[in-house]
Amino acid sequence: MNISYKWLCDYLPQVATMSPEEVADTLTSIGLETGSVEKVDSIKGGLEGLVVGRVETCEMHPNSDHLHCTTVDVGGEEPLKIVCGAPNVASGQHVIVATIGTTLYSGEESFVIKKSKLRGEESFGMICSEVEIGVGVDSSGIMVLPETAVVGTPAAKYFGLESDYCLEVDITPNRIDATSHFGVARDLAAYLTRHGSPQEAKLPQTERVLSDLKDGKPIMVSVDVAPEECPRYQGVTMEGLTNGESPKWLRERLAAIGVRPISLLVDISNFVLHEVGQPLHFFDADKVAGGEIRIEKLPEGTQFTTLDGIERKLNGREIMICDARHNPLCMAGIFGGAESGVSDTTTRVFIESANFNSTSVRKAARAHALNTDSSFRFERGLDPAATSYALRRAVALLQELAGGKVVGEVIDCRQMPVEHPVCTLRRSRLTQTIGAEIPDEEVLRILQSLDITVQEVWPDGWLLNLPVYRIDVRREVDVIEEVLRIYGYNEVPLKGYIRANLSTRSKVDKDYHTELLLSEQLVGVGYQEILSNSLTAEKYYAGLETYPAEQLVHLLNPLSQELGVLRETLLFGGLEAIARNFNNKQQSCAFFEWGNCYRHKAMPQESLGDEASRDVLRDYSERAMFGLWLSGTYGGTNWLAPKEQPIDVYRLKADVENILCRLNIPLSSLHLEMGSNDIFSDFLAYQIPGKKKHTIVWMGEIKPELLRRFDISMPVYYAEFDREFLMEAGREKALLAQEIVKYPIVKRDFALLLGQEVTFAQVEAVARKAEQKLLKKVELFDVYTGKNLPEGKKSYAVSFYLQDATATLTDKQIEKTMQRVRTLLEKELGAELR
Repeated sequence: MNISYKWLCDYLPQVATMSPEEVADTLTSIGLETGSVEKVDSIKGGLEGLVVGRVETCEMHPNSDHLHCTTVDVGGEEPLKIVCGAPNVASGQHVIVATIGTTLYSGEESFVIKKSKLRGEESFGMICSEVEIGVGVDSSGIMVLPETAVVGTPAAKYFGLESDYCLEVDITPNRIDATSHFGVARDLAAYLTRHGSPQEAKLPQTERVLSDLKDGKPIMVSVDVAPEECPRYQGVTMEGLTNGESPKWLRERLAAIGVRPISLLVDISNFVLHEVGQPLHFFDADKVAGGEIRIEKLPEGTQFTTLDGIERKLNGREIMICDARHNPLCMAGIFGGAESGVSDTTTRVFIESANFNSTSVRKAARAHALNTDSSFRFERGLDPAATSYALRRAVALLQELAGGKVVGEVIDCRQMPVEHPVCTLRRSRLTQTIGAEIPDEEVLRILQSLDITVQEVWPDGWLLNLPVYRIDVRREVDVIEEVLRIYGYNEVPLKGYIRANLSTRSKVDKDYHTELLLSEQLVGVGYQEILSNSLTAEKYYAGLETYPAEQLVHLLNPLSQELGVLRETLLFGGLEAIARNFNNKQQSCAFFEWGNCYRHKAMPQESLGDEASRDVLRDYSERAMFGLWLSGTYGGTNWLAPKEQPIDVYRLKADVENILCRLNIPLSSLHLEMGSNDIFSDFLAYQIPGKKKHTIVWMGEIKPELLRRFDISMPVYYAEFDREFLMEAGREKALLAQEIVKYPIVKRDFALLLGQEVTFAQVEAVARKAEQKLLKKVELFDVYTGKNLPEGKKSYAVSFYLQDATATLTDKQIEKTMQRVRTLLEKELGAELR
């Protein structure tokens, strides 16, 4: 939320003695974290470098019939020589001069005044027109000032231009009371009071709204929703208004916080919103059919066109503001309708100042994907008592600036009484929680500055009356937090000792350590960790069988269609990241992510027992997964790799196997499965042997038609681990350092004639099945397909590496082992030796 520094001063003049940076630091220290402080000028550039000057001499340029050579006194040691092309320049005039180095702006463009020569005559500045400095629209000639203008006066001072500063304050969801300038000023006053300068933030005084016109036609109001949905609804009718441009001070206030001034009526509504945090709505009273406002709910499917011109279908649960004919005029607390908004010709308005239920507003806003300044505040819960002041303030501004007259009495439909909360505060609990003793008088001063009053004094504490507007302060611990916040976190002294809890590491701790270990390994080989949103778009799963859309977990109130379901796989979040990186000209993408995936799979009711039928989560599953993505090219950036090379699937396979190796999961202990589906063109999966064959990881190349959904033209290689199975397999056998084997490795080669459908992975699996103890590595070093081979056959040249950790292998052992490997290859794969 943006806060204006000068605007704060209106409610707390003491702020003017602090710099904007000091205010930002103070707000951060009391829990209103301020991210940035930006200078805001009502005129771009702040008229810096412009001064008042007096034209001493003015003569025609010797080489031009329209330029003038002038000397201008700007309060310096010597007058400036300036060549001017304005037709109205003359000696004796008081003018605005842009000195050398000044930057002038024209829309988004700018230029710097430099020493120059015009037709052979030197010029050391520029005499400016109104439009050139941004204080008017007349560009026919230079701006001539009264003779009373003092030479040498900075233009900013002459025009009364003052810079403002915009503070970007991050409001946490519980601090709805600080979503206004007065709310922030109130917190600052508490801080200043605590630090020896008693202050109180004050709003402008407003009188009770009285009727100016007894014979007018005020709008009537009826509330037809439950009391808890609209605790309070206030409104009043005004006539005789003149809409138009807002005064300069009002435009500057709004512009300072990034709100675009629109018209006087709209600007007053926005001003009150940002002043006290209470949203208002102005209805054009002439557009309210029947002269009556009805707060009600409309049937599902009712069409409603909002101010942005979009036609929306109501779901029947929204609180709607309607006219006497039940035509929707506004979605309560969220957005106005196109048919009832004020315009330049509006002369009669009905001002709404209401309090709506936070849950109802939030559900309606999410259902229609609307997020407005009004809904932002209503969703967090507003003070019902705040509607009165906001209404009086709006009426006073309309009377002052728009000439409006009040018609009839103020309507106040109060459906629920305002509850004044109380709670206790014990000295012992305060000291125990904060870790330091704060004197009673200091505690009471802080409480008073926060509008928390003492109802009763007890031996060990107080019974307190809490402010209604602080909906987040209801418990004793909340009050303690408020005391500490204003007292100062840095004021609590450290005790000088550290408490430690020594205990054995649980399985969760060990798995987390393993996760960090694998992450560091991947970062070391060039990967980057990403964090995708668990919410994703349903369209990604359309037509898939591997991840069926029927098993998606849907949100009841999604933020948007793009964030309407929980992900079934990590895949699509990584593809979004790859597409974004390619669009930003990144040539290589190597990502990994740890995250949860979700599925919904309804079970037949008859298969469930009574206990299971009562479990609302029985149909849902959550699984921790681990994904790797590779795409793009590598190299081409240095002399070691002068040419770019495409990343291939073998790098992904190597990275996956290195992960298994790091956890001491032998590939020979896993079952290998290959195939293709609607996700992978070809995939390879490592499974834990057994009846169910749980898949630890599967990997392969993503199908091009899936990539086209993300506008990705490069191949993408993806691997997805099941984190639970990965960690479980990694826990079975600890990875221990071993002594280097001192006995030599023996290499034997086979040239195998195989069917075209046989893969090297199958050859390796059969070989390891034949010899598990001595076979250390199987390597494919040549593939041949072509002439002199039977149809449907290919030739693999394969190296087998044998080693015994206890002795040197004998020829007899080697021959026996290789014969066993050969026999099994012939039996299971139909291999022939060439």
